[in-house]
Amino acid sequence: MKLQLKKYLNKKRIKEFLIINLGVLLISITFTFFLDKNNFIFGGVSGIGVILKNVFGEKVPSSFILLVVNLVLLLIGLIFLGKSFFFKTIYGTVMYPVYSFLLEQIIPENLYPVFEGDTFIIVLGAGLIMGAGLGLTIRYGASTGGVDILQLIGLRYFKIPLSVSLVFIDGAIILIGALTNFSSLPPVLLVLYGITYVVISGIVMDNIVFGGFNVRAAYVVTNKCEEMKQEIYRKLNRGVTEIYSRGGYSNEDNKTLLCVLTTREYYFLRSIALEIDPHAFVFVTKASEVHGEGFTYEHNERKSPNN
Repeated sequence: MKLQLKKYLNKKRIKEFLIINLGVLLISITFTFFLDKNNFIFGGVSGIGVILKNVFGEKVPSSFILLVVNLVLLLIGLIFLGKSFFFKTIYGTVMYPVYSFLLEQIIPENLYPVFEGDTFIIVLGAGLIMGAGLGLTIRYGASTGGVDILQLIGLRYFKIPLSVSLVFIDGAIILIGALTNFSSLPPVLLVLYGITYVVISGIVMDNIVFGGFNVRAAYVVTNKCEEMKQEIYRKLNRGVTEIYSRGGYSNEDNKTLLCVLTTREYYFLRSIALEIDPHAFVFVTKASEVHGEGFTYEHNERKSPNN
């Protein structure tokens, strides 16, 4: 029985490893074929890579710039977020530019022009492939680092919500691209196509990770409720509801934590849960409509009972 379980776990790990690599490869394809070659600056590390490529010129490979930027951000993450985050992120962070370099070397230059001419088709294709790559990577617990590191630092040290920091960081990158005229698009079109790209990739990513584009209700069954609650409060700034439960097999009283959150936040919640309690039982359901603090009004807008 133990031998069969071990074989099953090994097959599962191999499958997850291959799917993660497929996801990173799709992300690299998006950067190499769509964003880099067309000078599209839509935020993220890819946008930084395109900007720096134009600064240093064609002599410096885009994949090398991507590697340097990713490694710098990874080292910043090591300093401010710790070793656990570093080791979870290093593989995807390094393989992203490595795959981009291999694509640059393998694919002949005369194949690149087939993507020129129809900007909307390019943006649509880029959003679809990037969303699929991110979805596969996140679904199996990996990450390519990048500006996510800056978002997590902002959350941990300055209590800036992930959604807010994402808008500021990606917005700043797009603005720099527009002001420097490095992008192949006029400033207004750069912003509009950037929004289109982010929405398309977000929808695809969400459907791969969850199978729908709604807020999620995550349930966590664990023996370390207090520790997990404090981490959710500190890192995600989300409320938690305790549900008293009883194990059907063990007949032991327990607590189940309920947390309603966005797709992106769920990835961090899952990481928190498994880091604190590797044996935690986590499951997610769709929340088709959510009204309340953190979703339809901000925390400081909540009225007191005396109002």
